[in-house]
Amino acid sequence: MGRALRTWLGAAALLLGSPAAALAHGFEKRYDLPIPLNMFLLGAGSAVVLSFAVMGLFVRSGGGHFAYPRFNLLRLGLFRLIAHPGVVLAVKLLSAGVFLLSIAAGFFGEQNPLRNLIVTMVWIVWWVGMAYACSLFGGAWALLNPWGNLFAWAEALHGRLRPGRSLSLDLPLPAWVGAWPAVALFLWFAWAEIGWRNNYIPANLAFAASIYSLITWWGMALFGREAWLARGEAFSVVFGLMGRFGVTEARTGPGGRPEWNLRPPAVGLLAEEAPHPSAVALVIAVLATVSFDGFTETAQWQALRTRLFDLFAWMDARTAFEAADAFALLAAPALFFLAYAGFGWLVARAGGGAVPAGEAIRRFVFSLVPIAIGYHLAHYFSYLFIQGQRILPLASDPFGWGWDLFGWAKYEVDIGAVDAGTVWNVSLAAIVAGHIFAVYLAHVVALQAFGDRRLAQRSQYPMLALMVGYTVLSLWIIAQPIVN
Repeated sequence: MGRALRTWLGAAALLLGSPAAALAHGFEKRYDLPIPLNMFLLGAGSAVVLSFAVMGLFVRSGGGHFAYPRFNLLRLGLFRLIAHPGVVLAVKLLSAGVFLLSIAAGFFGEQNPLRNLIVTMVWIVWWVGMAYACSLFGGAWALLNPWGNLFAWAEALHGRLRPGRSLSLDLPLPAWVGAWPAVALFLWFAWAEIGWRNNYIPANLAFAASIYSLITWWGMALFGREAWLARGEAFSVVFGLMGRFGVTEARTGPGGRPEWNLRPPAVGLLAEEAPHPSAVALVIAVLATVSFDGFTETAQWQALRTRLFDLFAWMDARTAFEAADAFALLAAPALFFLAYAGFGWLVARAGGGAVPAGEAIRRFVFSLVPIAIGYHLAHYFSYLFIQGQRILPLASDPFGWGWDLFGWAKYEVDIGAVDAGTVWNVSLAAIVAGHIFAVYLAHVVALQAFGDRRLAQRSQYPMLALMVGYTVLSLWIIAQPIVN
């Protein structure tokens, strides 16, 4: 195929792309960095290296860091009021109501994506905003999850109508299954976000959400609500991982009393035992897909995409580009895993073989979660605070029928609310901070796993190289749509 034809097809594919994706970054003008980008990359990498040196000097014991300080917020009257069962029920009802309203708007409302509630709710408020909330506050999704709450209410009603009978079959979910169902469902979602050409059409989103709902409730009916939420429902698992970074946790304390604890950030990601292989796959999938999403906004991706098109040139042009996108989306987690597994093998070798390579790969994977959170914050920051403003007029007119329930229907998005300079500074801080937290977690886990301080320090040189490399790569990706 000639170069001119490939170029024309690439331009056509961009024009046919999702409007929702095209809104991810919108600025009044681009940002001129005060110093060259290479200097920022060098400084960010140096900050990660310096944090590694500091951890080596001051963090000398792994075991003590697994027991972290807590303060029960329920000791304070305000937080007891927030945690009151009536308030909790009201919040759950509101969440379920917004979920059902969004589905109804998708099916029956105006099909203009800018005038229908479901598009903004799914791609901005829920996927971006909920990830932020969980990363900051912990288990927000466990409270708001509409699938879990609706099923729990159905269980309670079933128990009243048929005493002694369970709505779930409570079949055992074998240990080897791990969280593989959640991994598969998350990859489906990632394709819907990045590769599905029609993901901005309200009826399509409502249909996809309905299918996912049926899968989720079917899993709960077979294996039990708690079991499926813990291992099968993709967003309970993903948001749960992010929530382990957050500064609050809900747990049962001594005497069976509920606690809502304030804690240091990231300590919830410390695990004394190596997680299931499916947890490795899920963390890698989250990190790879959000990075790939950012890469799709670069000129380099468009050049690569045109080359990938040649692999599927026997299809019609639109289908060929969709196939190329899907291929690249699936290849990204595979490449990320190969890179991470290679560095995990080096960690095991550098540690003198005290920890087998397979165990090292599993033990250190949670240290990547702060990196994923930092990149998620950086990549979607402008999307949330610029396009997220659409929730105001949509709340007044969720179906696009000309309503004005709250007087916000005429609100117009202020594209200058967040400028490119602010986005760059936030992105820089988020990515570097995420990697510094990752260095800390990896160092503590190494101390616990290898036992010997010098051996643990030596084992972390490969992880340091990986984190510095990814710091530079992620900042470079973020910079492309922002700076000149």
